[in-house]
Amino acid sequence: MAGLIRIGIVGCGRIAERNHIPGYLGQEGCVITALCDVRTDRMEERITQFPELKGAACFEKDADLFASGLVDAVSVCTPNDCHHPQTLAACQAGLHVHCEKPMAATLEHATEMIEAARKAGVVLQINQSFRFNAQYRTVVELVKEGAIGTPFHVRCIRAGNGTPNKGWSPGADWFVQKKHNGGLLLDIGIHMADLLRMIMGDAEKVAGLVDTRLPDIDVPDNVRALFRFRNGGTGVLELSWTLPGGAGFLEVYGTGGRIRVGFDENPIQLWQAGKPEGEALTYPDPKPRENSQGVFLKAVRGEAPTLTPGEYGRRALALCLAILESSDTGVFASVPHFDGEDRC
Repeated sequence: MAGLIRIGIVGCGRIAERNHIPGYLGQEGCVITALCDVRTDRMEERITQFPELKGAACFEKDADLFASGLVDAVSVCTPNDCHHPQTLAACQAGLHVHCEKPMAATLEHATEMIEAARKAGVVLQINQSFRFNAQYRTVVELVKEGAIGTPFHVRCIRAGNGTPNKGWSPGADWFVQKKHNGGLLLDIGIHMADLLRMIMGDAEKVAGLVDTRLPDIDVPDNVRALFRFRNGGTGVLELSWTLPGGAGFLEVYGTGGRIRVGFDENPIQLWQAGKPEGEALTYPDPKPRENSQGVFLKAVRGEAPTLTPGEYGRRALALCLAILESSDTGVFASVPHFDGEDRC
């Protein structure tokens, strides 16, 4: 696609405010021409917050935006249960789609989204944003380059002491409601599942323990999982919305060393076998990476493939659903695999 790409933002809540809107405004060759939200006051807030949006049309109904002729592509930034129907409708309107994670709550819905994009000949990119994070991308590249030999074990904990409707996006109670496909596993777990795949490849089977400790929600708020990956390696994942003080780190162990990094705070530490314990290499400032919106725009223009196609969103979802299945059955659950190209 040549010329200026016109973008519509569907859902003007916190993720649109923090990620999608500023992500597009920092790019050349695109303009946000339309906003959509059931709350008109929220669209007004974003226009006030971002003066570049003053010329954008405002819609209360997504169908009206899709049919408006004002956009070439949309970012779907709505609650989880809206991602599937809105993506299908946007694809049917011939629009490219940048959809927030999780792309869906079932593999069937994820497949329908992928097939709808293929049929319409449009780009479907899932905002698995860890793939665009400089810190995590550096860890993955170090592993792929053989800095620690062959990876055989990964440990990951991502935990806080509050739910996102109290901290990240006050009042957004859909995060903790089953009817909106909320819950810890599809909120943070979908990120971790994708990150583990980037490091270790696909999982073969998983054992999971999923709990709800808070009395006023009906979705998981604590997750523990044990993985066997197809490469023979293993992994441990811990997630929580109820851990006092919080915690967060990632460790990758290989035949020739280990990598450790604290989430969003500490430099990456690389220790290689044969060196004294105290002699770890550090990467305090990993090189910047192109953001999700920039990659999406390149894919729309046909300049490069997206780094997070629908297939990748579906693979991360499969891992999360296997954790739930194992917790329900009390035995290891196998992780389904999908045909097609897989660059992890």
